[in-house]
Formats: sequence, structure tokens, C-alpha cells
Amino acid sequence: MSDGESVEATLDRDIGIVGAVALGVGTMVAAGIFVLSGLAVSNVGAMAIAAFVAAAVVASFTAFAYAEFAAIYPESGGGYAYVSNTFDSDLTYIVGWSMILGYPASAAFYLASFSDWFDRFIVPLVASGLGGALPFWISGVVILALLLALNLKGTEESGQFQIIVTVLKVALILVFLYGGLQAFDSGTIATSFAENADRYRQIGLTSALVFITFFGFEAIATNAEEIEDPARNVPRAIFVSMGFVTVVYTLVVLVVTLAINDPQYLRFLVERVPGLSGVPGAEEFVAENGELAMGYAASYYLGNVGFYVIIVGALFSMLSAANATVLAGSRVKLAMARRDHLPRRYERLHDRFNTPYFSVALTGGLILFFVLFFTVIFGQDATLELAGFEVHMGIEAIAHFADFMLLTGLVVVNLAIVKSRRKFPDVDRGFEVPAVPWVPAVAVVANLVLLVNVEPGAFAFGVLAELVGVGVWFAFVGRTDEEAIERETPTVVREAHPAERDYRLLVPIADPGNADQLMRTARDIAADRDGEILVLSVVALPDQTPLSRGYQYVDARREVLDRVMSFEDRGPGGSRDGPPAADGGRAVAETTGGPTVPVSGCIRIGHDVAHAIVNTVEQYECDAVLMGWKGRPARRRDVVVGSTVDDVVREADADVLVERVGPTGPVERILLPTAGGPHAEYATEVARAIAHTTGATVEAMRILDPGSDEERHESARRGLGKTVEILNPEDAEEEVDVETTVVEHGDVVEAIVEASADADLTIVGATQEGLLEQLVFGTIPEAVGRRAESTVIMAKRNLGVTSRLRNLW
Repeated sequence: MSDGESVEATLDRDIGIVGAVALGVGTMVAAGIFVLSGLAVSNVGAMAIAAFVAAAVVASFTAFAYAEFAAIYPESGGGYAYVSNTFDSDLTYIVGWSMILGYPASAAFYLASFSDWFDRFIVPLVASGLGGALPFWISGVVILALLLALNLKGTEESGQFQIIVTVLKVALILVFLYGGLQAFDSGTIATSFAENADRYRQIGLTSALVFITFFGFEAIATNAEEIEDPARNVPRAIFVSMGFVTVVYTLVVLVVTLAINDPQYLRFLVERVPGLSGVPGAEEFVAENGELAMGYAASYYLGNVGFYVIIVGALFSMLSAANATVLAGSRVKLAMARRDHLPRRYERLHDRFNTPYFSVALTGGLILFFVLFFTVIFGQDATLELAGFEVHMGIEAIAHFADFMLLTGLVVVNLAIVKSRRKFPDVDRGFEVPAVPWVPAVAVVANLVLLVNVEPGAFAFGVLAELVGVGVWFAFVGRTDEEAIERETPTVVREAHPAERDYRLLVPIADPGNADQLMRTARDIAADRDGEILVLSVVALPDQTPLSRGYQYVDARREVLDRVMSFEDRGPGGSRDGPPAADGGRAVAETTGGPTVPVSGCIRIGHDVAHAIVNTVEQYECDAVLMGWKGRPARRRDVVVGSTVDDVVREADADVLVERVGPTGPVERILLPTAGGPHAEYATEVARAIAHTTGATVEAMRILDPGSDEERHESARRGLGKTVEILNPEDAEEEVDVETTVVEHGDVVEAIVEASADADLTIVGATQEGLLEQLVFGTIPEAVGRRAESTVIMAKRNLGVTSRLRNLW
């Protein structure tokens, strides 16, 4: 290990193709087949087949995306990791948040189902005297503790356990199908189809309910880091397990449908279940307790021995599904910690077992919370009022909530496939989604259709959970600590002074040839606010190069940094280089002999220039960033000003100024096109600062459509009056020379470009754009920045929380 290099803990690959298929099948053939099949049939009869098939088709579209991503990024984290590797946005945190709640909710559904079946079928058999003495949920909590211990012990042991349990439960289901299909009656099935074919809303709700059963493909991809030859085995495991499970579910639904429509089965229930008053009571029992239908059907078709064999198999199925979900959910937290979206302790591996023990413990805590919240605190059959919705608590509510959280993340995963193809067109893909972007688009629509069909109460809980996630981000996660910043982009040179000014302006220097122009602007702005300047130079390395290799480039960057910090302006009015600061630091002075501006400098090493700039803004609490731009068109369609500038504008928690490098010389006239708003006000403040130093005249201009009436002209003049008030406030020691102009023109950009021919500097504020806009400043400022004949400064005010919420998008 070289000095400065960090060591990343990794997990051994010890899951083969059989284990990967078992992981998927074990997650899908679980509480879903034993509990949800009965619930689905009680809701929509034989049309439950259509509901299951629809859910499988929707899941298959998204499974394509997971197969391609898993081949490219064979790492822990599943959908969260894929989105993180594709989007340079805090949106990835929201996807991770959805997953770290969706997985525990899924496991809670499995364990709550385990508790329900254990209490109904096993307790009366082995300890009838304890019936009602112990809470029904206690067995699920005990199993949760055992599963956490298993996953803390290690992946290899839990993987072998997964294979054994999966083989056993598939064998038991085949026995159940063999017994049930002996009584196959096509007339019964056809009648059930006909009676429920037009219940579209119920079919949609049922599809959303059972989607959780097909989410096992995500469990495979999430554990790709531990699967041998993931580019080959992950896609194979996903589609083999999904195809197999879809067939099994269809057959199980047929058997359950045959049972609940069989009069003899209903009479059997009257004899078996205490308290039922004849066949009508049995029918009501089936309608209200669909989750138990398959258990009683097993007893009806296979007798007592077969019944208890199936029950034990069902319990092990639920147990193995919960185990797989704990495993996958822990890996998502591990991946989030690696990207600083969770505290670093969730990345730690146990010294002895090499497992992410903090992540496993957090997963277990969330599972316990969901079990208690949905089935204990309010009770299995409780009904609550939430945001105007009637929320039915219990096992079904957990499944709907889990589906909401998981579907939310899957929508973004499908969008990420399209983005990945455009962003990394040449990457080696072991598997490719066909017909991009059409297949991902269909997947997004299909996921959204299921999402809106989630039970309304669970939908409201899901929205509330997402809002809590956003709050957690702003309160805790979004605050990156200084240690994490230095680890990502270490500072190797820091020349500073204790000026303790209230305003700090960061000036990243990429091209030394533009440094003087940027420093003149920075000096004027910082002097106007009695602030200081921090100059930054970034040594950027490829992703595969350790950060420690960047030290060999530091000396060359130090020379550039020293020259910039010793800035001299030999323009009109004499030298602008001031005396050293009183504390020994560097300083830049105004032409007129005004106050000195302290200047500091630092050099950072990083893999991404924008990330280094944003980290510097946060670490040194910079109020604004001034960046240079040569005005050339972007090379990629999804980049407007340039990838680095784009990212800084979107992510920096500071005001941002971008100066298009133009003709050098004295600034005697400043063009200030304005239409009001916070960004225009900031542009006006910048114009005032530069005019105070240079003595330039500011032309404030408003542009109206041709033929505008007098009322619009008067409104424009009032707006210009507010601009003049900002340029010359009442407490100003010296006034700025201002001219105001109202222009009628059919093309706003053309009007500004024409006026810029008579100006030395044009300053334009950002325009508001829709959330889906790629443009970072807005159409008008960026077009002016490319076409204007003078130097152009584009200004964007930091809007605080609003700005950061936009970043999350």
C-alpha cells in the first residue's frame, strides 16, 4: 500500500450459477406463493392468473435492465449501485433510500406471514395449551434473530442454506400440485374467469400486490459481487428463475381456485375451522382469510400428513425468502456507505467473518419495526385514516408498502439504462437490453401503472416514507464531513491566512491563460463585499489511477498557483497588485487604491474536477464560485456549457458565476439585460461590484415583444427602476452611472447580442427552466454566452433548499 492510498474491503465470489438461481427462486417461491396466491384468488378468482402474469411481465422488462447492469457493474448494491454509476446526481440517494426500506418491508412481509401460519397451524398441533398465551408474532421475531446471526456469520453459509431450502420447498410444491391437479375441472376455472374478467381495478390492485413475489431477480443482481462470472451467470439466473416461478405460480393459482370453488372443500372448512356456521360461513372465511387458503387446500387434497408436510415447507420457504432479502438489503446499505450516502460505519466488515455487520444490524432493525408497526402496534385488522385514505393494516398492507418502495426505485433503474447507453456508448456489455430506449420506456410505464395501483393507504405511507428520506438527507446525510471530503479529493497544498472575512469567492483555474481575466472579476466582486478569494487548482486523474499518483503533478500546479496568487493587472489606471496582507498572506488591491483583497490557494487531487470544486465549496464554506468558459459548443448532447461547469452549477451549495472569456481591455460599459427574479438580482449585484471598481456605465435593458402596449412599457420601466435601486442603494457611498433602455424585439437573444456589440461586458442572470431541462443556466443566457461579441458573465443565485431539491431530481 502506497502512502495516501486507501484500502477498500471486498467480498469473495463464492456463489455459483446454482446458488444464484436458488437465490432468485428462493426469494420468489416463498410467502408469495403460499400467502399471496390465496389472497389473489379470494380477490379475483381465476383472474389471479392474469394478475400474476401481468406482474411477471412487468418484472421481466425491468429484469432486462438488471441483467445488463449486473454484467457491467458486478458489485453489491443492485439498482442503487447502477443508478449511482450512471447519474451524477443526489437522485441516487433517493433510489437507495427506497431500496433500504423496500427490502426490509419485503422481509417483514415474509416473517409476518411466517408468524401467521405458525400460529394458525403449528401452535395448535404442538402446544395447544399455549394458544393465545403467546403473541402470534413472537415466532417471526425469533426467526429474525436467527437469520441475522446467520448473515452475520457469513455469505457462504447462508448461500448453502439457500440452495438446500429452495430444493426442498420446490419439491413440496410439486407434491401439492400433483394432489390438487387430480381434481382439475375446466368448467370451474372457466366460470371463475368469466365472473371476474371485468373487475379491472381489483385485477390491477392484485397485480400490484403480487409484484413483490417476482422481485427475486433484484436479489440476484444485488449480490452480483459474490457471484462467479457475473456477466454470464447473473442474466441466466434471473431469467431461469423468473420463468420457472411464473409457471409454478400459475399452477398453484389453478389449484387454489379449484379448491375454494369446490362445495366439498367448503364443507371441509366447516369441520376443520371452529366457529364456522355452515357453507356461507366458510365462504366468508375464505374471503376474509385468503392468506390461509393454500394451507387448508393442502390439507383437503393431501390429508393430514400431506398438510403438515406442506405447512412445514411453506414455513421454510418464508424463512429462506426472508434470509435472501436480509442478504440483499444489507448489500444495498454497504454500497450506499461506499458512496457516502450512509455513514461510513455501514461499510465496515467484521474482522472475523468479513460481513457488513452494521448493515445487517440496521436491516434487522428495520424489519422488526415494520413487523411491529403493521401487525402489532395497530393490530392485524386495524384501520387508520392517513391523508384522507383508509389504511388497512396487516400482512397485505406490508406487501403493498414494500411494492411501492421497490417500484419507485425500479422506475429510475430503467431510465438509467437509456442514460448509460448515451453516456458510455463504448463500454463492454456482457448482456444488452434489446430495442433501447423502447423496452426501458415500456418498463417505466408498466412500473408506474403498478405503482398507482398500490392500495391507497400503503401509497400514502410510501409517499410519507420518501418525504422522510428527503428530510434525512438534508438533516444528516447531505452534510459530508471534512474527513470524507479529504479522502475523496485530498488537499496537497494549502496557502492560507487568517483573514476571517464573511465572504469567500472560489476561483478554480483550469487554463492559466484565462487566470488574469478571472482574477480581475474576482477581485472586483470580493472587494465590493469586503471578502477574500480562494484560488483552486485540481489534479484530475482517471478513475482507475490511485490518488497517490497525483503527487507527481503537484509541483507544476504549484507554479501556476503562485503566479495566479501574485496577480498583477497592468491595465489602465496602473498596477492593481497591492501590498502583502498584514498577516503575511497574498493580497490583490483595487486600481483606485481601495481595500486589499486577501487571496489564498489550494491544490486538490481527485478523479472528478467538478466533485473537487463542490467539495472545496463545502469544506471552506465558499459563498460563490467563479469559473471560466471559452464559449465553445459542447461535444455531447447532454452537456450544455461543459460537463464540469454543468455539474458545479447543479451541485454546489453556493452562487455560481461563469465568465465566457472574451476580449481583454478596460471595462467602460456594462450591458445588463434583466427580466426580474433572484438570478437577475444577483447579476445586478455583480454589475454593481465591477462598475464600482472600473467606473463603468451600466446599461440596464428590458426587452418586450414588438407592439407591446403602454401598460407593458410602464411595467418594464418599473422593473428597471428596481434594478437601479439595487445598483444605487440609499446607503451607497458612491453611485454607479446607470442608463435604462426598453427595447422591442421579436428575438430576445438577438436583441441582447446586438446590444452587446457596444458593451465591454455583458452580465445576464439565469432563467428558470423546467425540472426536465438539461440546460443549467437557461436557453437565453447560454445562447448569449456563445454569440455575444463582448465578454459575458452568467450569474446563478444559490436558492438554498429549493436548489438542492432540484439537484435531487
